[in-house]
Amino acid sequence: MLYEIVQDIPGRLRLRCGRSLFDKEEALGVAQELDALDGVREAAVHPANGSILIVFEPKARSRVLSYMDALDVLHLPQPQEEPTTAQALEMQDNEFETRVVGLVLRKLAKRLLLPAPVRIALTIVRSVPFILKGLSCLIRGQLKVEVLDAAALIAAMGRGAFGDAGTVMFLLELSDIMCDHVEARAKLSLQEGLVTRSETVWLVQDDGTDAKIGISQVKQGQLLHMHAGTVLPIDGEVVAGDGMIDEASMTGESRLVHKEAGSTIFAGTALEDGDLKVRVIAPPGKARIDSIVRMVEQSSMLKASVQSRAERLADGLVPYSFLAFFGIWAISGSIAKAMVVLMVDYSCAIKVSTPIAVMSAMQEAMEAGVVVKGGKYLEALAATDAIVFDKTGTLTQASPAVEHVISFGDVDEDTVLRYAACVEEHFPHSLARAIVRAAKERGLHHEQELHAKVNYVVAHGISTTIGGVEADIGSAHFLFEDLGVEKPEGLDERIEREAPTASVIYLAWDKRLMGAICIADPIRRGVKQTLARLRAQGISQMVMLTGDAETAARAIAKELGLYAFHAQVLPEDKSRYVKELQGQGHTVMMVGDGINDSPALAQADVSVALSDASDIARQWPMYPCSTIRSIPSSR
Repeated sequence: MLYEIVQDIPGRLRLRCGRSLFDKEEALGVAQELDALDGVREAAVHPANGSILIVFEPKARSRVLSYMDALDVLHLPQPQEEPTTAQALEMQDNEFETRVVGLVLRKLAKRLLLPAPVRIALTIVRSVPFILKGLSCLIRGQLKVEVLDAAALIAAMGRGAFGDAGTVMFLLELSDIMCDHVEARAKLSLQEGLVTRSETVWLVQDDGTDAKIGISQVKQGQLLHMHAGTVLPIDGEVVAGDGMIDEASMTGESRLVHKEAGSTIFAGTALEDGDLKVRVIAPPGKARIDSIVRMVEQSSMLKASVQSRAERLADGLVPYSFLAFFGIWAISGSIAKAMVVLMVDYSCAIKVSTPIAVMSAMQEAMEAGVVVKGGKYLEALAATDAIVFDKTGTLTQASPAVEHVISFGDVDEDTVLRYAACVEEHFPHSLARAIVRAAKERGLHHEQELHAKVNYVVAHGISTTIGGVEADIGSAHFLFEDLGVEKPEGLDERIEREAPTASVIYLAWDKRLMGAICIADPIRRGVKQTLARLRAQGISQMVMLTGDAETAARAIAKELGLYAFHAQVLPEDKSRYVKELQGQGHTVMMVGDGINDSPALAQADVSVALSDASDIARQWPMYPCSTIRSIPSSR
């Protein structure tokens, strides 16, 4: 490739290769290959003027120039991976500069090089789309800004001021370019920091050796080697190795999570210690965290009503502009003076400033650990005057602990806990996790148990068979009322005596009570302060709903100062209670984390799902509700 060195200082080169040599894709491909060179810190390629800026370590200068000398202009490289946020911002800035410079140069060229008749003809042709857009609005009975623009052009050309008409169209096109640029940059800035992904990974080849490949080359089913300090780029299953994963980006919890063969890892989490070989389940672009990124990209479609009001306000100025136009024309008799009113368009500032303010609010929320699905949900949140809380895993810790195990009959506590963990390991609720964790801490190998397919009855319990014998685990309502398990004499008194504030899970074996697992459910850090702030902001109704026993619910409600609570509530009852509050004129927020909260979350005006919630509680595209996702549990 032929190029000219226009700037050469230690660690920095600027090369000029000629205008229009690269298109956008080729420019990105060259930049990525330069970035991959050893010693290169940064490379930027500007397709508009064919310039290349390279920042590098001094020893890499010859390597950079050798690459440029070998570059074939007939076979320029294509990008091998998605652009980083910095590259995307650079490309957006380049595109903006190119469009603005091109618009200005075209206007100057027409004025300096074309004769007047040709300029007039071009002005008339250029005005057609603007006029048709205005006429389309009039046909639909809409007096909008497009009508004002069309009227300004028609008036200018009607009095022979084709230069003025050309200037109006120039300003309109410049305004559109600026609007597109500002919104694109705001969207990219909102995405920045939401997901961190390494640009290369190590692929385990058939011969067992590792090979470095670009992130765009990762496919489902491949085996990747993850080293300590790596930010995981994919969702996958651990095949071999041990490691400690920081899952704060997904769950909000700061503690490290141990991963071993059979465990699942998620993109965006970090391997703090250890070494893992991972089978790709969801490659980049299809991982769980990518769904959040896509949600952010689509957020501009979820306009806040204040944005709609701003657009209506801009359109609402149009009749007054026409009134002023005709008034000035009538008083002065000069259409040139009257046209000044048609030339002044306030709509762009109004339309641009409002969505940027909304995006800024969404970005600030993201920096605080909250992902907001769209601008209109911020407004729904502001209108909230009643909040319904789930208890377990929402007001209380997401990782409660087994406090006490009570056995009945001739079985011991370890047997009760082992069988319970065998069944509960299939479900993500915080109480289930507590049981499984307690079994592991006691060294009980529940994973070896053989059982048939489990049947999960939402908010009630689980039924299965172990060794051909029916096993049921769940609430007192599920076992003693739904399944007809005999309730031992004095059971309630014993539970009240030994674990008065605990949540209790009962295990039955062949329709006989085998044991009770009492789980301590401490209040989340910061909940009391949060409730106090909500009261100070005028939230008139705060209610706790739980499927737990009334004694445990009353103790938590008393400690938090919640005077309204309902215990042993089924999912449909939670949803019904939310609907009742809405019927009383309240705008209701539902805060929950489990599968049993899903009906109420779907019913509420605003739904808040904690970051450590079950998947169904967080996946909201199917539910017609306003949603704020993933508030980290540590906040």
